[in-house]
This record gives sequence, structure tokens and C-alpha cells, in this order.
Amino acid sequence: MTIQDRRRSRMRNGLGLVGTMLMTAGIAAILFAWWGVAHTGYVWEQMPYVVSGGVLGLGLIGVGGFLYFGSWLSKLVEEQRQATLALRHLLDDRDSDLERTSVL
Repeated sequence: MTIQDRRRSRMRNGLGLVGTMLMTAGIAAILFAWWGVAHTGYVWEQMPYVVSGGVLGLGLIGVGGFLYFGSWLSKLVEEQRQATLALRHLLDDRDSDLERTSVL
């Protein structure tokens, strides 16, 4: 494993972790907003909860989901890269075997 592969792995793991944390914070913000709205009878007191908690929560969930999705795509690309490299090595070995048998 090269240094570049380690960096990619750390970046992928970091994106997944940050995405998960942001989505969790977004759900917590929405729950906080729901609790604030549920315990207030006046609409003028409910609006700050909806705006600050609900909209912020949706934004955090969106950004966190985007980062987590990017982490997942990065993992898929890395797996595909490894499979392609293994296939290329197999084909190179087969070609070298064919060349040796044709020379004899």
C-alpha cells in the first residue's frame, strides 16, 4: 500500500465519519425544533424553532448525506481500480505465458 493509497483511505474514512456526524446533528436539530414547537402554544414562538432547528437540520442532513455518498463512491472507485489492476496483471501473465510457449 502506497502513501497515496493511505491518504485516500484516510480521506474516505474521514468523509464518512464527518457525513455521519453531520446527519446525526441534523436529526438532533430537527428533534430539538420539534420539541420546541410542541411545547409552545403561540405561533410567534414556534417560528424560530422551525426556522433555526428545522431548516438547519435539513441542511445538515443534506450536506452530511452528500459527504457520506462521496465516501461511498470513493470506496467503489478504489475497489474497481484494484479489480482492474488485478485483471491487467492476469492478462499480462497470460500474454507472457503465450509468448513463451510460442517461442518453443
